[in-house]
Amino acid sequence: MSGGHTENMTPRERFHAALDRRTVDRVPLFYQHLGAAKWLLRSTGLRMFDGFHDPEVFARLSLAAHELYGFDNVMAGWGDLLVEAQAHGTIWKFPERDFYPRAERYLPMDEVDRVQPVDPREDRFWSVPLAAAGIMMDRVGREVAVVGCLNAPAMVASEIVGMENLMMAYLTDPGPVLDLMKVLAESSRRYGERLAEMGVEDVFIENSTAGEEMISEEMYERYDRACLRTVMGSFRRNGMRTILHNCTARPYWRSQLETGPTALHLHLRSVDVPEVFAAVRGRACMVAGIDHMELMFGGTPGAVEDEVKATVERWGAGPGLMLGPGCEMPYRTPVENIGALRDGAARYGTRS
Repeated sequence: MSGGHTENMTPRERFHAALDRRTVDRVPLFYQHLGAAKWLLRSTGLRMFDGFHDPEVFARLSLAAHELYGFDNVMAGWGDLLVEAQAHGTIWKFPERDFYPRAERYLPMDEVDRVQPVDPREDRFWSVPLAAAGIMMDRVGREVAVVGCLNAPAMVASEIVGMENLMMAYLTDPGPVLDLMKVLAESSRRYGERLAEMGVEDVFIENSTAGEEMISEEMYERYDRACLRTVMGSFRRNGMRTILHNCTARPYWRSQLETGPTALHLHLRSVDVPEVFAAVRGRACMVAGIDHMELMFGGTPGAVEDEVKATVERWGAGPGLMLGPGCEMPYRTPVENIGALRDGAARYGTRS
């Protein structure tokens, strides 16, 4: 599939061409959340805590990831999983160690009917990454892809009422949680509108409740996927590309593919790679998730490069491939291994 010039693409051009399944100069690299955060915090002297409160700090940390690691996008969202949940009633607490907040109090099930849709611009904390997206668009948006970040409605619901309560409600009294997820879908729609107003073209959607170890496929499709479809449709109507993520051990990737994402992001060690590549090719961009734990965190640079080489060779010469870690890179992921992922993509993923 042709798609204009490919020589010396900018990161933004490369990223978007891969998502659109057009020809690229090399396979692009996708950066998730605030992966390998230790080295970003050390190099900038900034605190994660301040990033949750100040859009400027949030943007500077996210931009530092691009400067230090050299991936093709920056992300206006981190891996705490709680920003949307706290906007809808979850009480969170920041740990003494500078890291992501944790849920301190979930919303009781008898209070979920009080939850109302939220405009992210009006929430104290959800507005921060949104404003940071605008800052990053102004500073690097012409050269680097700025990607929004959202948790799927079921993921947010699990952080509002607690995962165990959500699973029990699916079985015993699904009405209230389904109503809750419809509220969350409306908040998500508003988030997409705000991103589109800034000119953000891409959004990452965390949907790692879509796994056999979490829920049956029938229940996933009845509750989780049903609301996710609504969200995905609203983003498409705003002209946005969607990157649908799932890092569960036994993902329902076929069911997710039916929602029509621009890209599907899977941890390759959790799937039959040839089967997934064959199914995704021609339908969506494949964001091939290199193992972020044993390999990226605990392996050697040579092993990382070997995995990149094998992944590119498995995909072949056609368009529509992107590489990235299987999920957010652990806090202390060795920079040498991150460099090996980047160098491997340049060495083995360059298209002549």
